Amino acid sequence: MAAGRPAPRRSPHRTIEPKELSMGAVVTFKGLEIIASRMRGSTPTQAEPLNISWGNNPAALTAAQKDIALFKEAAESRVAGTSSIVTTTNPNDTYQVVGTFTSGSGQTIAEVALSDSASKPTAVDAVQTSSTVIGSNSATSLIVANGANFAVNQYIQIRTEVMKITAISTNTLTVTRAQNGTTAISTIALNDAVTGGNIPGVTNVTSGSLFFHADHGSQTLANGDQVSYTLTTKFS
Repeated sequence: MAAGRPAPRRSPHRTIEPKELSMGAVVTFKGLEIIASRMRGSTPTQAEPLNISWGNNPAALTAAQKDIALFKEAAESRVAGTSSIVTTTNPNDTYQVVGTFTSGSGQTIAEVALSDSASKPTAVDAVQTSSTVIGSNSATSLIVANGANFAVNQYIQIRTEVMKITAISTNTLTVTRAQNGTTAISTIALNDAVTGGNIPGVTNVTSGSLFFHADHGSQTLANGDQVSYTLTTKFS
């Protein structure tokens, strides 16, 4: 069971009264693989998923186990959280990560995630004009600003759908729809975020392994505002 709570804190610019927000939090399918890999010991090496990232989630989407990326990761660098083992029901049954973000601009934050990498994925772009996937749940042509950001056989997420890249011609990606158990959607729009990520058994997107993903109530922040997260995964 995954859970968490963001608590806005005092910043040099303004004070936001602390409050607890409801979260739709999940350990992803890739996250389950990360847990299993941590159990194996030193070979293969699996880094601890304590790096926190946050995002804008502009379409107010719901996090799901099938996700391989945030809906739209915000500009700030990821934060290395402080991890611990705590008690929820039975002694030491919960993995907890705590960390604080400082907003670098006026923005709305509505999602948070944990990853095994301190860096953001290298495969990131946005849907461009003339992409046939716009408004279609069956078209397979996706135009991005820079096709060099991606590689054949990588997986990408747009909104709630995961796709596989099967060919690249300059900035045009040919994709196979509805991967990793997701459903092909007809709501893809111009400028939607295109973010690479790894499904179980795949590691070809650098910094693309998502352990935990949660959507939460929108936080409207000013430059310099801070939000502290306490993210927990209970084992039962």
